Amino acid sequence: MGGRHGTTGYCRNGRCGRERRATQSPRGGAGCYPSAWITEGRAVIQLANSWLLGLALFVPVVWWAYRRRRGRAMVQFSDVSVLVQAGAARRARWRATLPLLRTLTVLLLVLSVARPQKADEQTRVQTEGIAIQLVVDRSGSMREPFGERNGRRISRLEVVKDVVREFVEGNKTGLAGRRDDLIGLIVFARYPDTECPLTRDHQHVIRALGEVQPPATRDEDGTAIGDALLLAVERIRNIERRFQKSDDYKVKSRVIVLLTDGEQNAGKYEPEKAAQAAAALGVKVYTIGAMADYVEQQSLFGQTMRIPVQINDEPLKKVAELTGGRYFRARDEQALAQVYAEIDKLERSAIDETRYYLMTELSYNWLTWGTLQLPPPLLLAMVLLALEVVLAQTRLRTIP
Repeated sequence: MGGRHGTTGYCRNGRCGRERRATQSPRGGAGCYPSAWITEGRAVIQLANSWLLGLALFVPVVWWAYRRRRGRAMVQFSDVSVLVQAGAARRARWRATLPLLRTLTVLLLVLSVARPQKADEQTRVQTEGIAIQLVVDRSGSMREPFGERNGRRISRLEVVKDVVREFVEGNKTGLAGRRDDLIGLIVFARYPDTECPLTRDHQHVIRALGEVQPPATRDEDGTAIGDALLLAVERIRNIERRFQKSDDYKVKSRVIVLLTDGEQNAGKYEPEKAAQAAAALGVKVYTIGAMADYVEQQSLFGQTMRIPVQINDEPLKKVAELTGGRYFRARDEQALAQVYAEIDKLERSAIDETRYYLMTELSYNWLTWGTLQLPPPLLLAMVLLALEVVLAQTRLRTIP
């Protein structure tokens, strides 16, 4: 996804803020992914006015002043032995809790003005993907050898299936896959067929491609490039209408990747006319000629002969030129893989990530942390202050 852009923001007191930032888009295999999603991240406790915690430094000063005043003699006795034997009353011992309650009240008030907040991170991802319509030739000539693996010759169609699968899903040699793109599959011989509509369920595309076979009869064989290209244009036009009003998924650009191993010899429409229709919609067409410079034939004596062939790839070049795309020539499996890798670099989707921090003021709101419910410090301070006042005026009251 070439460029991924994100937004970091916050929401507080009904207002939201955000900050633009650049992020790296996720990589990975294909699958069926929602076009926009919200994920919850970690929760963080923070202080909006942390500097006010310095007020807590005055608590020891208050304690010192209290102890100093408490230590002054109020009534002088010549002999305190009788008082010592009598001992302190239970209520008098509990009076030590009053300054403790006041201290806790002050500390909780300091914590409240420091404004503890719980920041819940949420991420909303909006995608600007690319609509990629794959158009693959399945004519009889696609049975011809196009490479060799483990001593076994493989057909051109087999090579195309493997290369396209890596283009869609990604591989370990540099292809990232097309996770956030719409991909569809059209195959053609004498007639074009939509094997898979444009979708983000890429596994469905791969399964459909794996089932493609050359025509079983001669009546079905042929190479209708223009008809297939025009069908691809129509499919892209329909998908654009589908996402026209979507806020979560936007079609950034529309691309057709057409692969064939020959020249048009069937169909109603010429490739150039179909290319003009694509250009009118702003659809780029990348054309690939998967053609070697020779064909292999067996002689009467069983020997393999390579016969040079003349290939007219001008129509494919013209299609690419009219639509602002590019023409590629692939003479073997390795070259074909390089072609799709080049197209992969040229067309990348974009992701816009908005990260919100939902702020909860904990000074006066209950804190929910897992299964734990904690009261707000301001409420605790008021309760402790009220408790101190009540005790000082009732059970623990003293008369000077």
